[in-house]
Amino acid sequence: MITDIRSFDYDLIWKTPTLPARKDEKRILDIVTAFDIEATRLPDIEQAIMYIWQFQFGPDITVIGRSWDDFHIFIEKIKQRMKDRKLIVYVHNLSYEIQFLKGTFKFMPEDVFIIDDRKILKCMIGDNIELRCSYMLTNLSLDKLLKKYDVENKKLTGQFDYNKLRFPWTELDETELEYCINDVKGLVQALTIQMKTDGDDLKTVPLTSTGYVRRDTRQAMKQFNYKELHEMLPDVPVYKLLREAFRGGDTLSNRWNTDEIIRNVKSVDIVSSYPTSLVINKYPMTRFYRQETKSFKYLMKTKMYALLFQIAFINLNVKDSAEGHLYLSRDKCRNVVRPTYVNGRILCADYLETTLTDIDFEIINRRYKYDDYVIIQLFSSRYKKLPSMLRDVIMNYYRNKTVLKGAEEGTDDYLFYMKNKELLNACYGMMAQDPAKDDIKLIDGEYVHEDRPLSELLNDYYKTAFLSYAWGVWCTAHSRKRLADGIDCITKYGEEPINFVYSDTDSIKYVGEPDIESFNKELEKEAIKNEAYATDRNGEVHFMGVFEDEGYRTPNRFKTLGAKKYVLEDRDKNLHITIAGVNKAKGGKELKKLENFTEGFIFKEAGGTESVYNDNVDMDIRIDGNMLHISDNLVIRNSEYTLGITAEYRRILDGLVTIKYSDHDIDGLFKVKR
Repeated sequence: MITDIRSFDYDLIWKTPTLPARKDEKRILDIVTAFDIEATRLPDIEQAIMYIWQFQFGPDITVIGRSWDDFHIFIEKIKQRMKDRKLIVYVHNLSYEIQFLKGTFKFMPEDVFIIDDRKILKCMIGDNIELRCSYMLTNLSLDKLLKKYDVENKKLTGQFDYNKLRFPWTELDETELEYCINDVKGLVQALTIQMKTDGDDLKTVPLTSTGYVRRDTRQAMKQFNYKELHEMLPDVPVYKLLREAFRGGDTLSNRWNTDEIIRNVKSVDIVSSYPTSLVINKYPMTRFYRQETKSFKYLMKTKMYALLFQIAFINLNVKDSAEGHLYLSRDKCRNVVRPTYVNGRILCADYLETTLTDIDFEIINRRYKYDDYVIIQLFSSRYKKLPSMLRDVIMNYYRNKTVLKGAEEGTDDYLFYMKNKELLNACYGMMAQDPAKDDIKLIDGEYVHEDRPLSELLNDYYKTAFLSYAWGVWCTAHSRKRLADGIDCITKYGEEPINFVYSDTDSIKYVGEPDIESFNKELEKEAIKNEAYATDRNGEVHFMGVFEDEGYRTPNRFKTLGAKKYVLEDRDKNLHITIAGVNKAKGGKELKKLENFTEGFIFKEAGGTESVYNDNVDMDIRIDGNMLHISDNLVIRNSEYTLGITAEYRRILDGLVTIKYSDHDIDGLFKVKR
């Protein structure tokens, strides 16, 4: 049923049942609702205006309006019937809608829950209407969400011209109207299925995708000694070092292969890399204590302690001029003297300072040599496995995922498989959340960072903490080491020379025939020892942490221009592009052939979009004889992406000579520096 603000039966608010609540809580209406707007860009002035809004009330009723005045009337009539009750309204990407809403509604600082710059989790309109971001709940685009749950009203992708100018008085055709309605109707359908699958209602459903695993983990960690946990939470000096030491995945291209077409590339990836590290490896499980810097060598040797330290390297260089895995990141080094940078990594330097864990130090010693080092400050914590109840939660997700591996799309088994896969992947994310992020408030339409003392921010966070931030820091470090182990296996163990081409967090691309099977046998023993495995419905055992073939079929051709910038041409001549900011599907078609993947190529259709935030706007313009008021808005416009290599990186690449390595005729083995 499609209606407008005059025909909508507002008495439905009275008739809708509510969920149970405590005496001090508002009762939540037990109905899933959704709100969305469509906007048009005015390219001459780079402003945007809303030309239609849709409000979905349950599965059957869609309310449509064409102006903000209509929406204000609609909201006021709902609020008049709410009394002590609350209506939850989902908006898919509330951060977009809020940019328009804040120009027409007056929000108080306490009304808007901001988790990062211009990133809105929820907000209140008055005392009774709560808008929530369903994108943060699902971590999926609306198109993917509706496809995942195979809802009746799917998004009409490709059937809507976003560049067409539309205004509140523009008559929409049937397809355009269907597109608008499906966005809210399909969202309600998908969220209803998701909550039913998870056994949730509007009162219990988390606010974010990590909220599900956070809920399970918090419950499990109630069994862990509260005092022991809070004793190990980092104080301000340790927290600062943890922030300095934190790194994500190890993504880089081997400079000897960059800007060259490489043939017959294969790829392996680590099975559940981060969950493996959480289940198998050891972590700092006591308070971090400051140590004498002279005790560093002894503490490293014992391997009993998690070490966190600031260090200075003197005359650092790679051990082997042919080394392709440069580990030290430019962004994580300080006071660097006479460096040579390679695509954001350090090849050599006369002097540099950085902050490391003992895991990082071990990897650095594999890749680099140096005249000396100086430990500036040093902290240590005792190594132990993570709490058993936390590991049990992770393994439960892994087993649930594994037993349903291969489930048919559209079935309940597939939904349960996908849910556990998402939960498993979210386990690391909640540990890596910065416990002392700035508070951001929306004040008079502006985003303002509150300058609160670091100690105060940490203390507030620790009141409800059930995990240590240090665990997130060590999780990525352990995973980088596992990746480095894989690179060493690939480059050093095989009947013929092996060429490492590219790595990305949990995957390695290479040319040659390494003895991965023998390497995996050792990893399987490690998994068995730690009970890090599960059996699927066919009785096959799947081990965590082993390297699996990603199925790259040869012959193929591959080319990279640096981290997060590569293309694979498969044996059927299809192009598969990975470039941050470029649409994968459109990118391959626009590139046309691998040889076009060069500096200066411009992706016009696949270049994605860019956002222009217009704040504190209050203007009137006349269009087609109609007066149009413009307030705060967000312009999303098509963007172009130009392939490039920094001048610094180009100088490095131009200094490399491409020759064959030994007598083996293997493409892409580039090992000699001019």
